[in-house]
Amino acid sequence: MKPRILIPLVTVAVLCNTFFSSPSRATSNYNYKPDEYVVIVHGRSPNGRYSIASHGEGEFGYDNFHLYLMDARTLKKIGPLEEVKDTLDTGASAFYAKWSADSSQVSISYRIDRHTAVMIRYSIKGRRAYIISGPTPVDKLRQ
Repeated sequence: MKPRILIPLVTVAVLCNTFFSSPSRATSNYNYKPDEYVVIVHGRSPNGRYSIASHGEGEFGYDNFHLYLMDARTLKKIGPLEEVKDTLDTGASAFYAKWSADSSQVSISYRIDRHTAVMIRYSIKGRRAYIISGPTPVDKLRQ
């Protein structure tokens, strides 16, 4: 008798999880505190001078969300990376940076929907980020 009872209980548990789970589970979101900037994955430059950090406001960080070029030593923001937009996620763990060895360029990858990631490349000169290319769908980069 126990196997007959166990199967319906497992089925009910799976169905409840499917129908009543939050739609935000498939995204990486974060509720930022005021003036809290979180460094993205590999966001610190090799020379230690810069970092790329995320910050947003409101529930799940969607209000006024931006990535910022930061001074990694003083932890002060230099400026927003305005070209990073239409993001699916707001959590820092959903954004990936790849710096050049000399810290003069950085590529940032992120999702714009569940199945599409894009990459933007920046040149870092005089404490400013200048766009080189993007946003470019990641799949097109592999062709």
